[in-house]
Amino acid sequence: MSGIFKRLNSLLSRRKGGSAMNNTELDNLITTSLTTFAADLLDSGWCGKEHDWVNRYAFNYLLKLCSPTSIFREPGQLGIEVQVGQPPGYYSKPAACRDIVLWPQSGMSCWGEDWQPIFHPLAILEWKVHRPRRRNREQPHEREWLRHYTDWQKAPVAYAVEVDLGCSPSTLTCCRYHAGTEQAGWLRFKGRGRRG
Repeated sequence: MSGIFKRLNSLLSRRKGGSAMNNTELDNLITTSLTTFAADLLDSGWCGKEHDWVNRYAFNYLLKLCSPTSIFREPGQLGIEVQVGQPPGYYSKPAACRDIVLWPQSGMSCWGEDWQPIFHPLAILEWKVHRPRRRNREQPHEREWLRHYTDWQKAPVAYAVEVDLGCSPSTLTCCRYHAGTEQAGWLRFKGRGRRG
C-alpha cells in the first residue's frame, strides 16, 4: 500500500472512535444549512431542477458553514455528483454517484490504489425535487439504497432531502439514516403558500 493510502487509512481509523460526536456535529450542520435554505427558497418562486437545487444548497448554504473548528473544515471535503461504494450485491457496478458527499479529508474519493471503492464519506445527501405535475419516481429506490448503505457502513450518516414544489405550501423534508435505521420526517419545513 502506497504512502498516501496508508496515511488515509490511519486518519480514518482514528476517526472511528468519535463517531457519535461526529454524527451530532453533522446533524447540526445539516439542520442549520437546511433551515436557512428552506426559509430562503420555499416561497421565493425560484425555479430550478434537481441539480440546480443541489448546487444552490451546496454552494450558498452548506459551504458557508465550513470552518477550521468544524468536522467540515475545508471546502475540498465537499463533493457533488461523486461516487461512493455500493453495498455488496446491490448492483453490478462497484460505485454509484451521490448528489452531495462530505469526506473526512479534503480531496478524498472512494477509490483505492487498485481502483476499488475502499474509502467512505462522513455523510451523503441525496436529493429529490418534485415539480408541479412532475413527481420524481426515483425517491423510494434512493431511500432504500441509503438504508442499505448505512447498514453496510455503520459510521456515515445519510440524509434524503425532498423538495415538493407541486403542493401548496411547498415543503422540504429530510429523512436521516444511520446504521441501517431510518428516521422519517427528521426535518420538515413548509413554505407559507402560494401568493395570488
